[in-house]
Amino acid sequence: MKPLSDLLDHEPDRQREMCRGGNDWLLDLSRLPISSAHFADLTRRRSTIELERAVRDLFAGNVVNHSEDRPALHMALRSLDGDVELPGAAVERASTARRRFLAVADSLHSGAAGVRDVLHIGIGGSDLGPRLIADALDSGDSAVRVHWISTLDGRRFDRLTGRLNPMTTAMVVASKSFGTEETLTQARAFRDWLGPDWSKRSWAVTSQHRRAAEFGFSDQAIMDLPAWVGGRFSLWSAVGLSAAAVIGPSRFVNLLAGAARADAEFAGPGRQQGLAIMLAVAIDFLRCQAGLPALGVVSYEPRLGLLADHLQQLVTESLGKSVTVAGDPVASQTSPLLFGGRGTDLQHSLFQALHQGTDTHPLLLIGTARCDHGRPDWHRVQLAHLLGQASVLARGRPDGPPHARLPGQRPAAVLLLDKLEPDRLGWLLASLEHCVFALAHFWQINAFDQWGVEEGKRVAGRFAASLDRGETSPDPSAGPLLDFIRRFQHD
Repeated sequence: MKPLSDLLDHEPDRQREMCRGGNDWLLDLSRLPISSAHFADLTRRRSTIELERAVRDLFAGNVVNHSEDRPALHMALRSLDGDVELPGAAVERASTARRRFLAVADSLHSGAAGVRDVLHIGIGGSDLGPRLIADALDSGDSAVRVHWISTLDGRRFDRLTGRLNPMTTAMVVASKSFGTEETLTQARAFRDWLGPDWSKRSWAVTSQHRRAAEFGFSDQAIMDLPAWVGGRFSLWSAVGLSAAAVIGPSRFVNLLAGAARADAEFAGPGRQQGLAIMLAVAIDFLRCQAGLPALGVVSYEPRLGLLADHLQQLVTESLGKSVTVAGDPVASQTSPLLFGGRGTDLQHSLFQALHQGTDTHPLLLIGTARCDHGRPDWHRVQLAHLLGQASVLARGRPDGPPHARLPGQRPAAVLLLDKLEPDRLGWLLASLEHCVFALAHFWQINAFDQWGVEEGKRVAGRFAASLDRGETSPDPSAGPLLDFIRRFQHD
């Protein structure tokens, strides 16, 4: 990798050439160990006719998830004004579903439903995206509190049922397959706790309507999630019902409008200068040319503290593949391992290793330029830390005793939004989805399946039979572990 200090000091046009943006965003890639000329060349070489064809196939509803023979039309979920041409049937289906779930969200948000608490039960994409939206855009004006329930946690179940009133508590069960073990196990337990009239204040979000009906949901309470929407791309759908109940339907529509703007940018001729392609080329360089296996997403806008959790699934589940769409071994590295959180929190944990550890882990630092609360001095502290960390990561500190020196040469991209409002967040999240699609195209992998996850679930089912009924272990090497568990299972 080229020395960052040399690049920063000796390329006079570097900041201009390595910064891209619009009226409300700026991406600074100048602290990456690549010359501006090399980066421009990479961008040109990646922006091929083949990429244009892949984007056209995506928006046309052609099959892009080849292992499951499906299109990926999550963009239809946020199509509001027809700026992007998408299959009409998908847009109409999404529009009908949107009217239904936003009407429910409005009754919850306003208090008309008579509900005080909402149990949102879902895992993975049925939890991470909507929880991020609710956390980032909650203005405190909703009549309901949402409790996000994902992993099986008996103690949390006991705490919630011990302090909530079942008569003023509603339930949203989000599961595309309506077969996810963690989700259905908890949904059954909360259904029993809610009482015999649970179905009057409960909704299911799924592509498997029959299964939801067998669970006990009425047709009116089943919200549509089309099969052509992957879980990690589903926050724009009725999976976002609980988030919309927190932020309000109008803000949710503004979120969709911002995402639709990102779709128009990615589908249009200017995509080469857009956030999605710029970030994709940067990540491709860091992963495949610089050989760096991880990527940190660090938010100096506290309301984006859950962004790394959402992107951890979006990026690694989409790009963690070692076989091309043609079934051949990939010729390059693929997904970085993604980590992150809130910036000033991480400065008191991970940043020591990031600055002085023996490994290099590139970062994407995210902030907002404008303060939208009553303590602008606090906001300036966040921005000062973002700028300070970006500078020291790149340049290091060469003086002082050995223990105080910092090597620098740690890549850090910086993304600034003007402010965090629903449309900006929608634009950001959709742009990051398109970044993932572009990377999958670069590496010739399928961004829309996750067979590794499915196989782990299958084997877990066989271990469950071994634990429940004493059946033979599916893996002989697990014998000591099973013996230890069985010693205490019935205490």
